[in-house]
Amino acid sequence: MPVVGAAIADSYWGKYKTVVVGLSISLAGMAVITTSATLPSLRPPPCEHGTGTYCAPAALHQRLVFFAGIYLCAIGIGGLKAAIASFGAEQFDDENGKNVAERERKASYFSWYYGVANLGILTSGTLLVWVEDKVSWGLGYGVCASFVAVAVVALAATAPVYRLVPPVGSPLKGACQVLVAFARKVNVRVPDDAAELYAEEHAKVSFLQQPRELLEHTDQFRCLDKAAVVTSADLEDGNPWRLCTVTQVEELKTLLRLIPVWLTSAVYFVANSQAQTTFVQQGSMTDSKIGRGAFSVPAASLTCIETVFVVAAIALYNRAVAPAARRFLGRAEAFTPLQLMGLGHGAVIAAVALAACAESRRLANVRAGAALLGIAWLLPQYVVMAVSDASLSVGQLEFFYDQAPETMRSASTAFYFLSCSLGNLISSQLVTLVASVTEMSGRTGWFPPNLDDGHLDYYFMLIVGINAVNFAVFVYLAKNYTPKRVR
Repeated sequence: MPVVGAAIADSYWGKYKTVVVGLSISLAGMAVITTSATLPSLRPPPCEHGTGTYCAPAALHQRLVFFAGIYLCAIGIGGLKAAIASFGAEQFDDENGKNVAERERKASYFSWYYGVANLGILTSGTLLVWVEDKVSWGLGYGVCASFVAVAVVALAATAPVYRLVPPVGSPLKGACQVLVAFARKVNVRVPDDAAELYAEEHAKVSFLQQPRELLEHTDQFRCLDKAAVVTSADLEDGNPWRLCTVTQVEELKTLLRLIPVWLTSAVYFVANSQAQTTFVQQGSMTDSKIGRGAFSVPAASLTCIETVFVVAAIALYNRAVAPAARRFLGRAEAFTPLQLMGLGHGAVIAAVALAACAESRRLANVRAGAALLGIAWLLPQYVVMAVSDASLSVGQLEFFYDQAPETMRSASTAFYFLSCSLGNLISSQLVTLVASVTEMSGRTGWFPPNLDDGHLDYYFMLIVGINAVNFAVFVYLAKNYTPKRVR
């Protein structure tokens, strides 16, 4: 849904309308779910807990109402996810990087955006879950619906204060036009002087009717410049599927430069996803008591602890690290988005390596008959993972927003969610592959039902190796990256 929402925002509705409509759809979904949990006729029958747990099947109308609400929420929240981050960034007019103060505020915005998002996740995963479990599911869902209602009313009431940037057309259409024009002119020679290419000042007025940034020519992917080479046939009809402007060609070039960087982020999330999966399994095999048994930390709550650390890391960065770095480096920008992403890539390797060390020590204790490893030994890997998560996510959001073509600002944010999804998919497939390989010939394998008999530490080291290679690839791409240049 973030991809669909981004396409609608960039091509048709604009970001503000997409956000308001998405929130309204999710509000309808939350209202339906709240009704499902509140009205006895729509509420599914409760489960009976005895020697086993038995849940009577829900009636058809109960299932329809409940899942209608669930999917409305998915469509609404998913659709606005990509648009809302870029809509906030649009409020800062940094004049294509020339306004240093606005650029600094925009960088800070991405940090706080990610921090507040994690704060929302933390609140819903603790306080609201407690309300739903101890008081009422209907009340918990009702609180969520109230928050969304406030958001819809607040956005509608404050519309005049926002800087609204109109959509500038379909990014897919522009990319397809360049590719078709390139295919038609595959045998045409590209002139040595880029000034001979079809520039915007030669284009029809319709191209410039909407606000659009004009990009300078770059030498990378020069073969695509054939789409902007003017021939006699082009002068006759001016067909946009035969002749494209330099800006259109450069937008496609920018997209091609971003894809390899995006793929390294997807591999990053293979390691990052361990915090919600194997780290929790590891924690379930430790002694959950901290100190002298004063209190216990359930393994499942470790993900909430990481979220706390993410919020703390972002606050510390904005309030202390970034200002100190600006003074020390003598520049307005503390760290570039690529540098933040590099920190995230490096830190995730350290986090998983710490997990491997902790698991190796835990297994040694078990096999020596010593006391169980305390769950507190896992806190360092969660702290480092939180720093990594905050650095890469904030850096990636800012980097893709700044570098994406103007027609793909919302889609650039959707890239972040796509990299998360792809990383989690690769992680699950990697577990399946490793399990099947290590269990060949009747061996126990790395992931037996009892982790005390396995080698989760070996799997962590495999993740470390994969991400070390990925980090090297990212460094190469970052050092050789050609940023877009706006005229």
